[in-house]
Amino acid sequence: MKLNFVFKVNSSNKLVLGRKNQHLLQALVYNLLDSEYARFLHTEGFVYEGKRHFRLFSFSKLYGNGPIELRDDFVLFQPPVRLVITSPVNAILEQLATNALSMGEIRLGNNLLSCKEVKAEHPRAEGEEIEFRTLSPIVCYSTLKKYDNSDFTYYYSPKEKEFGGQIYANLVKKFQLIAPQKEVPEGAVKVESIGRPKEDIRFFSPDDNRPIKGWSGRFKLCGPKSLLQIALDAGLGAKNSAGFGCIELVSNKQEGR
Repeated sequence: MKLNFVFKVNSSNKLVLGRKNQHLLQALVYNLLDSEYARFLHTEGFVYEGKRHFRLFSFSKLYGNGPIELRDDFVLFQPPVRLVITSPVNAILEQLATNALSMGEIRLGNNLLSCKEVKAEHPRAEGEEIEFRTLSPIVCYSTLKKYDNSDFTYYYSPKEKEFGGQIYANLVKKFQLIAPQKEVPEGAVKVESIGRPKEDIRFFSPDDNRPIKGWSGRFKLCGPKSLLQIALDAGLGAKNSAGFGCIELVSNKQEGR
């Protein structure tokens, strides 16, 4: 399920954020949850096989009412501003929507906001092929070893087979968390870019100088319908709860075409 939030800015005539602002958007999401549930989700989440922790939500980049303005190390948004959050977990969505509408003021960095509107949508994968656009970059990576045995992070591009392989493996893990009583559907998931995807490099916060490399654009996703639905609801690839891999359905392939 997908929630579309519209916020007005109460503190000034524009919303101002540093360019490295992923941590602020993530904090906004957690602050809209009930405190105990936010603590559970942030520290523990949904645990896969005792070691992998999933939060099972994703969110888009922030959208302003028109083009953003870059000024030195800051990004300026013309209000109202919009944010999309997706999740397959009803408790997450219900708390986000209820609290956003009931809070008087919501802080985002040094900005004070209030929620004007929350619109719920239920995009559905109707078959075994969908077309989608990214609302935040898709990230797939591995931690590898350098010659001196130190770690480094390698980010895959859509041209590399590991990109699609990781997307499929990640969706299977999410499926097993969301529907543990069901068998994983047969058939792999394949992802294919439509046109040339854009490399999108971001930094989580000003204190973290490690670049996160993702890919934005339009893509085609083929595979079992239930896994495609998880992609729409929980996000694609890694680091979803840090603001990566949020996607929007463009179309379902019609059978017989």
